[in-house]
Amino acid sequence: MIRRAFSAAAGAVLVASTAGAFQPVLPTENDALFRGTPEEFYMFTDRDFEGRKSHPWQGGTYGFSRGPERIGGKVVGTKFHEGIDIAPVRRDVAGEPLDDVRSIEDGRVVHASNESRDSNYGKYVVVEHIVHDSPVYSIYAHLASSDVAPGQRVAKGDRLGRLGYTGAGIDRRRAHLHLEIALLWHDGFESWHEANFPEPNKHGLYNGINFMGLDAASFYRSQRKTPGLTLGEFIRSRDAFFRVQFPDSPDFQLPRRYPWLVSGRQEGARSWIVSFTAEGLPTEIKPSGQTVTAPAIVWAKPSSLPYDKATRSLLDGPPGAPRLGKSGEKLAQLLAWNPSLGTGADRAP
Repeated sequence: MIRRAFSAAAGAVLVASTAGAFQPVLPTENDALFRGTPEEFYMFTDRDFEGRKSHPWQGGTYGFSRGPERIGGKVVGTKFHEGIDIAPVRRDVAGEPLDDVRSIEDGRVVHASNESRDSNYGKYVVVEHIVHDSPVYSIYAHLASSDVAPGQRVAKGDRLGRLGYTGAGIDRRRAHLHLEIALLWHDGFESWHEANFPEPNKHGLYNGINFMGLDAASFYRSQRKTPGLTLGEFIRSRDAFFRVQFPDSPDFQLPRRYPWLVSGRQEGARSWIVSFTAEGLPTEIKPSGQTVTAPAIVWAKPSSLPYDKATRSLLDGPPGAPRLGKSGEKLAQLLAWNPSLGTGADRAP
């Protein structure tokens, strides 16, 4: 049973769990993450930078691990990778991967795409887990095949399918499992997608755009180092890079979907200040009594890089003068989306 209470003294949301703690296992046999050999755990990427070809395993990690550019005399990654790419440990004589892919925790299958050309994920499965009374999702992409269907209950360690190389830009040599542990942005996503993209959405709520992944590998290692560490504690410990203030409205779902990210009293809130990592993961939500009419940056960490390069265009502008970038404006729109009345940002609070 999970119960939620409010501290009258601190006004903070406290979450106490007596059962059903989120303690995920690895999704394949590959446990090199815990053996100090990351080059055996992550699938490498092919890189051709400044005329030099390489195959760095770091390209399979979470974060700005791809798209190297030379900026200010330094080589920095500018392309965000939202999951972790786990290399197979078993192949047949033809090189086909043989690894089973298993659910990292108890949950319910909410999406299973068996069409390899419908997204960059290829064939993929999404499992919903209830953590602190909130939905958290694990995503298993590039599968050769899946064995489950939406609505099916799965236990930790149950087989979901076979590791593969479906999806754009992946060959048998680079077969891997792309794993994400993610939060869901908004349950009005389907109409938002229709208003913003010409191509049809074939995956409903479980389109990758509607997810925000966290650093799954760091979470696994942190739980091993600190047994009992909760997902909420891990997320709240991530470094904030910028904060955005949002008008309060019934359409702004984030504090109600993930109340364990809220610090402070929610009663009487007229706006919400959300802290984000550079990648875009929300780490804290603070209610505010201030009235605002549109999302706006209220703080950003100083950056030696242009903000668009440091934040995948969630922010824009030169160092010292951040503003919402193209991706940030779209995210702000989605977070306050009203399917019938337009964006929450367009409405008076």
